Amino acid sequence: MLLVCALGLALLPGCSREEGGAPGSFAGETTAAPVRWTTALAGVEEAAGEARRWREDAELYAIATPEPALDARGRAPAWLNTFVSPSAGAVASVEVRGGEARRLPEQPLPEADIRNLRRNALPPPERLLDSDEALRRAREVRGLLSGRGGRTASAGLDSLSGGGPVWIFATISEGRRLEERVPALSGG
Repeated sequence: MLLVCALGLALLPGCSREEGGAPGSFAGETTAAPVRWTTALAGVEEAAGEARRWREDAELYAIATPEPALDARGRAPAWLNTFVSPSAGAVASVEVRGGEARRLPEQPLPEADIRNLRRNALPPPERLLDSDEALRRAREVRGLLSGRGGRTASAGLDSLSGGGPVWIFATISEGRRLEERVPALSGG
């Protein structure tokens, strides 16, 4: 009981409104920075710079949403850009969130896998459709995201799925997975 009272007293100062604060804000309350929703290619340069600091020979082979948070406009709060490095014998992802690029730990792979990923590296970003344009071509998934209910989807771009670079959009509809593929080369 003493612990509950002490905890209650410690929390009470955070329950009063600060003068001049925003409506609904309370003293001691921290607010997260607003989420910046971006398209996939908006942060590729930042991700590539971070990957080059890891390994100069890093090549981009995939971009994806780290969680199913793609909106109806083809934007997400974060994107994972995954790079392969022959000199490291590994892959590493760089998360771009809110304009900030952060490299995640590398994952060593067998040499054969490294060679395969290099063969399937993505072309330069200027040759690719961005997530917003690609989603416009994914009529079924886009239609579900544009409807009511605040649906989101996952999105991924790679060249490993056969036939060159492809966007893959996926969401749930009526309890079943709905997936659409869109060729990712601009003009394609």
